[in-house]
Formats: sequence, structure tokens, C-alpha cells
Amino acid sequence: MLRFEWLTVVVVLVASGCVPSVFDQPYPVEPVELPRDDAAHEAPIEWWYWVGHLESEDGARHAFQLTFFKAYPPPGVRLGIVPATWLIDVGHVAHTAVADVDARRHVMDQRFDAYYRAGASATDLDVFVGDWRASRAADGVSHQLAFTSGGYALDLVLTPLKPPSLHGDPPGIQTMGPGGVSYYVSNTRMAVRGEIRGPCLLPRSCPATTVTGQAWFDHQWGDFRIDEFAGWDWFALQFDDGAEVMLYLIRDGADGYASAAGSYVSADGRTRALTADEFEVVPTGDTWSSPATGAVYPVAWRVVVPALDVDVRVAPFFPEQEMDTRATTRIVYWEGAVEVRGSRPGVGFVELTNYDQTPFVPARR
Repeated sequence: MLRFEWLTVVVVLVASGCVPSVFDQPYPVEPVELPRDDAAHEAPIEWWYWVGHLESEDGARHAFQLTFFKAYPPPGVRLGIVPATWLIDVGHVAHTAVADVDARRHVMDQRFDAYYRAGASATDLDVFVGDWRASRAADGVSHQLAFTSGGYALDLVLTPLKPPSLHGDPPGIQTMGPGGVSYYVSNTRMAVRGEIRGPCLLPRSCPATTVTGQAWFDHQWGDFRIDEFAGWDWFALQFDDGAEVMLYLIRDGADGYASAAGSYVSADGRTRALTADEFEVVPTGDTWSSPATGAVYPVAWRVVVPALDVDVRVAPFFPEQEMDTRATTRIVYWEGAVEVRGSRPGVGFVELTNYDQTPFVPARR
């Protein structure tokens, strides 16, 4: 789940240095149909997002992120005196990250299509920027990922263990509060198998280590806008008992939340919508300050969903998991692998945006 300023047009941002308004042309609301809707859409903004936890045969632990973004130029945006739509059909950006959990080391990388060939299929899952690619695997169901990041190279196959989760009401249409609505589909638990290489200078030439694990996939598209809000907190929690919780909270800039919602996915794959009054996310007061960006993040939370016996503490394996993507999207965010302890232990990922602009202050919560 992302994003804010760069939900505009990523290539225009980089090329012109301006921040245009979000493309607000009406986008049709239709029933989600899978696997067709895993493919790209003619939506103003769209992204595909994978995160996961990996373990090698010798017990070494890693986490990863791979995200592709696609956006169209808004009407009226110009590059100099020329309308952007004359020069740019669609822009693509990709972000990657690898966390060595045991060594407490996080690396990241980013690309956009001014320097790399890029595209996204309109008929099936197949999106790429350079040789970073996510596509349908040979079995016709799984996702095949190939990417590099900070001296690592990963080649992974992710197989869904449950039916896709269609968030919102109607299913697959998630309200974003005053920002509108977004198509939002997830595979909340995917089995991972594959190889990791590195870290080394030429990771594709390094020896490969076999890894297995579990992953989470998000796909969102539409013409919603949330750039007016102060920031975004998003939680993807995978419990050891086979269930998952997705929660999002849009911050309003006054130390509160403008909108919040989520979903609970049972171990047998049933998705239940969660309203804001059914859960609570409370920062504990623990913080991490980024020496690179000055952002101050909350890094531990109590998450409670009383009706579902969820009362857990969520905290990162280590706090240094910031994504400084100002070179491609002009945004700083935190995308961290986390541990879940309490009534329903497990692992997960948390995403936090705009804390460089509105630093977290525990006393205000």
C-alpha cells in the first residue's frame, strides 16, 4: 500500500522537477476478475508490490521488497511549453530492497524508465524495468520475480496458498476516505522458493543459496488521491496460525487519522473487512531517527483487534530499513520487516510514509 506525492506522474516529477496534481479523470468501477486483473490497467496510477521473509538451508534470514509503479501524465501538465502527454505515454519506476536480518543490514535500489526499458502487459502479470521483472510463472498461477538490490540478486517463485483477498466493499474496491476509492487485491500468503546470491560486487556471478519462505503481494490501481493527507501507516501481518491482517491508517496532520480500515484473512482463506472501530493501532513511543533524511519514525506498536483475539506487539527486526527514493519518486518512506509477538505471533511488514516531513513525536500520540 502506498503512496503520496509521487502518485502523480513519476517520470514528470523526475524530468521537470515540478509536482503536478493527481490525474483525476473518472475511472470505471467494475467487478474485479482474476487472474485478468493481475495485468496492467489504463488507470492513472497503479502498483504491484511484493514483500517476504526468506530462510536459507543454513538458517540465515533475509527479507525482501520488490515494487513496480506505473502512472500516466495528468492533463495540463507541461514540460516547458509542451504538454507532457505529447512526450510521455506512461512512466514506470521500480524499488527493491534486501534486509539481512541476522546481520541487521538493509540495502535498497531504484530505477525509472528514463534509463531502462520498461513496460507492463495488459493481458497478464508481466511488469519490468530493465532486468527487474515480475511475471506469471510456468505453472500459470505462481509469480516469478527476478531483481537485484545493493549487491544481492534474487530469483524467486511465489505460489499463492489461499484465494486472493479482495479488500473493501464491494469486494476489491477499497475506500480511501476523502481520497476516493482504489481497486485493491492481495495474495496475503504465498510460499516462496528460489535462490539468493551475494552480497558481492557482481551478484549474478556469485554462488547461489537456496531459500524458502513466505510472501505478501499487493496490487492497487485507480484514480484516487491521498496526497492531501499527512502520511500513511500500513500493516501486513502474517500470523503463525495461518491467518493475516491488513490495516491502513491515513494520518491527518493533526496527530490523528483521517481514515482507517483493514481486512482479516482467516486460515482457510475467507476475507473479512475491518472498520476503524474494530481495531486499534497504538505506537509504544519507541522511535528511530534516520541520519540520512532526518525522518523520525515510530518503530513499535500495540495492535489490537478484540473480536479476533489479536493483541500483539509489532516491532522491526532492526529499525534501519528506510527507503530513500527521492531520486525516482521524491519520497522517503520506511518499509520494514517486523516481528509480531503476543496472542497471535508471526511476522510481517510495515510501511510508513512522510515522516521526514511530519516527524513522529511520542508525546503527541
